[in-house]
This record gives sequence, structure tokens and C-alpha cells, in this order.
Amino acid sequence: MIRTHILRIFNTLLLLLISFSCQEDRLSQEQEEQQLESLFDEIQEMANSKDCENASNWTYTAYVEKACGGPVGYLAYSTLIDTACFLDKVDEHRTAQQEFNEKWGIGSDCSVPEEPNDVICDEGDPAFVY
Repeated sequence: MIRTHILRIFNTLLLLLISFSCQEDRLSQEQEEQQLESLFDEIQEMANSKDCENASNWTYTAYVEKACGGPVGYLAYSTLIDTACFLDKVDEHRTAQQEFNEKWGIGSDCSVPEEPNDVICDEGDPAFVY
């Protein structure tokens, strides 16, 4: 009798634990999309945190991941920011976007954006040279 009672309590606790651990999987498509947008906003804030005064301090990276592969575009950033942190966030976003696309069956065009040749400064803002 006591053994059965303990087993029921254990099973109840186990079900509760599983239920709480899976809550993230219960996010709606819109909620997950908002999380992706929030992370991308953070990435853009980091990229735009410095004025473009010297083009030699600027470079670029591909961002986002299309459903069929390849970047959506390119983002200029200053090498004077914490580039390791910045690029980690870009990679985190890219991976999250890939998972989002797979989970929700998101499609896209398979066009390939032109990669810039360089970054120049134009009135304090970075601009691409193609």
C-alpha cells in the first residue's frame, strides 16, 4: 500500500517535470518569430553601436538563414565592438532561424544576395561597395 502510494507520487512528479520541461516547445509560431526578431534587433544594435569613421575598422557578415539555405543579406559591423560576442549572436540567430524554418515548414525564394566587396563610411554610416 505504501509502495503504491509512493509510486503514484513519483509518477505525478515525473509528469509535472516533463510538462514544465516541454513548455518552450509549446510556443506558438508567432511567439517564436518574436523571439527571433528580438535577437536580430539585439544583433543590429551591436552592429550599429559605433559610428563609421574609419572604413578599415569595418567588415561584414552574412545574416539569417533562408529556408533553402544561404543568407538573407549582409550586415556591416565595426571591428571595435566585441566581435566574438557579436558573431556568436549571429550564429545563434542563424541556427534558431534554421530550426524555426524546419519546425514550421517555412519556405523562401532561393535567390542568392550579392556579397559586398567592401565597406565604406558614408556620413557616419557603413555602406557596402559591390
